[in-house]
This record gives sequence, C-alpha cells and structure tokens, in this order.
Amino acid sequence: MGSWPGGPIIALHHVSLTVSDLERSVPWYQETLGLNVVGDQHHDEGRTVVLAATNGTFTLLLQEHKAHEGTSFSEFRPGLDHLSFRLADVEALECWRARLEELGVDHQPVRHEPFGSVLIFRDPDRIQLELFVDPAV
Repeated sequence: MGSWPGGPIIALHHVSLTVSDLERSVPWYQETLGLNVVGDQHHDEGRTVVLAATNGTFTLLLQEHKAHEGTSFSEFRPGLDHLSFRLADVEALECWRARLEELGVDHQPVRHEPFGSVLIFRDPDRIQLELFVDPAV
C-alpha cells in the first residue's frame, strides 16, 4: 500500500443526492432525519440545499437540476445504490423505527444479520436509506 500526497482520507465530507423536488425533499429530510438547512444556493444548473446534522458529523447536499430527466431513482442503474447511516446500538435503531412509524415513513422490518442490524426505508424519490448498527464485538 503506497502513501498518498497530503496523507490518507480521514473521513467522508458530504454526500450529494439529486432529487426531483426540493420543496418536497428538504422538509422530508429535516423532519425524518433531523437535519438543519445550513445553505441554499441557486445556480445556472438549478439549486442546491445544504443540510447538516446538529452534531456536525454529517452534511447532505440535495440537488435539483433544471435538466432533470423525469425518471425516478433506481439502484439498478450505475451510480448510487443506497446511503447508510451508522447508529450506536440496537436500542437507537428501535427508537428510529418508532420514529419512522410515527412519521408514516414506509420501512422494512429491522433485520439482524451477522454483519449488523439494519432498518431500510426510502426518501420521496425512492432513494434507499439505511440506519445501521455494527455487530457487537
């Protein structure tokens, strides 16, 4: 393994998702994941809204492009398959499950697998999101 100029990658900085309707998606991500709007920029290609976790651990950009093709998300096309958020423990996962039910967000049952526990749901554009707990060591 070689060394890289400036050192190794130390963390994920942000994820940027293309959505079909920012007026629908921004409130959904705010309410569902508890993210706050920290930026909103109109540009030639469309608009970008920057959302961040209150503890500063995660930043999500939502992009709305003027050249939107009108198709919905599919993990079967090249590109993003899903986005997964790490939680501390199974108790936190159960609290999130209850929160998704309270909000009426459709989700799969919590799965406990050898590789960890996962709760899968989708955003308004059908982008698959996961809440994930690593297995106990």
